[in-house]
Amino acid sequence: MVQHQADEGILGSMEQTLLGGRYQVVRRLGSGGFSRTFLVTDLHLPNHPRCVIKQLKVQDKDTGTLDMARRLFDTEARVLYQLGNHPQIPALMAHFEEDQEFYLAQEYIEGSRLNRQIEEGKPWSETRVVLLLQEVLEILSFVHRQQVIHRDIKPSNLIRRHRDGKLVLIDFGAVKQVTSSPLLDAETGATNITVAIGTHGYMPNEQYAGKPRFSSDVYAVGILGIRALTGLHPQKIEEDPVTSELDWRQYAPMVSSSLVAVLDKMVRYDFRDRYPTAQEALEALQNLPNPLHGLVGTQIYQTWMKGANGRGPTFPDEDSNTAVGPTETSEPTAFADDQDSTSLFPVGLAYGNGNGSAAGTLPLIADAHVPGFRRYPRRQSLVIGGCLGALTIGLVLWRSGLTIAFELNGAGHMIPFQMATVPSLTTDLGRLLPPEEKAAFLTRQGDRLLAKGRYPDALSTYNDAVASQSEYAAAYLGRCKALIALKRPLEAIAACDDALAYSTYYPEAVRSKGNAEEQQGKLLAALTLYEDTNRLMPAMFEAWLDRGRVLQKLGRSAEAIAAIDQAIARNRDSAEAWTVRGEATWSLERYDQAIIALEKALQLNPDYAPAKELRQKARQTLGR
Repeated sequence: MVQHQADEGILGSMEQTLLGGRYQVVRRLGSGGFSRTFLVTDLHLPNHPRCVIKQLKVQDKDTGTLDMARRLFDTEARVLYQLGNHPQIPALMAHFEEDQEFYLAQEYIEGSRLNRQIEEGKPWSETRVVLLLQEVLEILSFVHRQQVIHRDIKPSNLIRRHRDGKLVLIDFGAVKQVTSSPLLDAETGATNITVAIGTHGYMPNEQYAGKPRFSSDVYAVGILGIRALTGLHPQKIEEDPVTSELDWRQYAPMVSSSLVAVLDKMVRYDFRDRYPTAQEALEALQNLPNPLHGLVGTQIYQTWMKGANGRGPTFPDEDSNTAVGPTETSEPTAFADDQDSTSLFPVGLAYGNGNGSAAGTLPLIADAHVPGFRRYPRRQSLVIGGCLGALTIGLVLWRSGLTIAFELNGAGHMIPFQMATVPSLTTDLGRLLPPEEKAAFLTRQGDRLLAKGRYPDALSTYNDAVASQSEYAAAYLGRCKALIALKRPLEAIAACDDALAYSTYYPEAVRSKGNAEEQQGKLLAALTLYEDTNRLMPAMFEAWLDRGRVLQKLGRSAEAIAAIDQAIARNRDSAEAWTVRGEATWSLERYDQAIIALEKALQLNPDYAPAKELRQKARQTLGR
């Protein structure tokens, strides 16, 4: 009670103060032993967009402790800045120190934490778990490529974002590092400068011992999968007394042997026996046999997406007869408290070597009853999907996040449940999905078509999404991008304006509107929008590249170089960014720098025509 009253008093005083001279506190989101989090509005930006401030609680404010806190706080800020370029990791907006307190301003994530969906005593199906693990490992593969170990993968650190249904990985832990354990060794008086975090049940033995590795994260993801499959918290699963391996399979006897093998390797006691990085674990999951080999259930699965207005699907075991129910919370639950206790241990800063590439994101799926399909005893049912050769409809449904239900007839042969009544995904999707989910599903379909260069088909699909849910901002953004690809900038601007009307904080839409203005030749208008995007989401590489490109078109080469350097700091593997830098340095007669930039571009992409043309021009001019 005393602590609660103290927190309320602090909140009341903070509401009267602008944090960092620009952030107005709206309300407190959470308070724990290590930090407090607040929902704030940024008064320095148009429309006062929301973001989240995390305040570090430093109890001991002597000079040595504050210096250590400052160093570790800066470390987390650098890591977040580095990782925030990924669309499924919150972007760092700012970090600052004020009155010997430390603050992080991060992107506002509105969504539902995974620990509200992985419930005790309610096991998930095998198919659903595989898709979840793949989506988590795709994000984690990016993290590992940046030479960072997360160290605290658990359900409450994964958010299903309402806006587009994608998972977001949060909490990279340096703030908790500062206050997690004594900064001075009680016996030697030496400064403890290496601290890190972890959660009981998700943390392998080498992390307890202070030597986390990339495979420590792999272990935590494996535990996440086992928790979903068994419906048991990992602390309730015993170890084999001889091998020290987790004895979890007795709680999920129907899981296929192929998935068991992958999960067992992910959670080996000895880190040397695990997949070394998330990428290797992801590849193992992607190479699993098709789901025909496992009993998954008799219900059709549908793509699970958060729709507009904070509504999402109801799960089969929930007390509801409706297909759609209110989401668990409308708070940015990335920053709320959770039942998983985080423990902290002295360890080294978690950096190492790792390689790999992220694959396309697969959707999380949720069970849903479908009209026209009969329910059968689980022991007589199989769900099949994936690559089934000539069974084209099976492939189409599996690739779309759906599977087909089958049963055994009297002769022991598999026959489909009313196969002829399976609706067309393109013509009768409304039979399966309520409007909000249908809009999200169609938007994801449009995104895939757009990525394949099928712009008219993508535009048509986005239009269908808008027709299904007129307030779904992501569909308008997709429409904007498709119209830009089709060279229809005026219509694209209108679509981006619609996206911004339904989502006030939407940096991607601001940037795309800039692309449309640039396509019309309105370079100054485009530049303003790119600058706005840089302020809204500093970690977005593409907006810095856009800004540098337009500045160069305007003949402002020195400014272009500054912007491009910001882009390259976020993504060194862009041939276009290096080419623009080469062009800008050439304009300023910095010929050696131009040659270096163009050669770097051609190393990344030997066939990139703009770089080849500029490099040839340089050779002819300089004779080398």
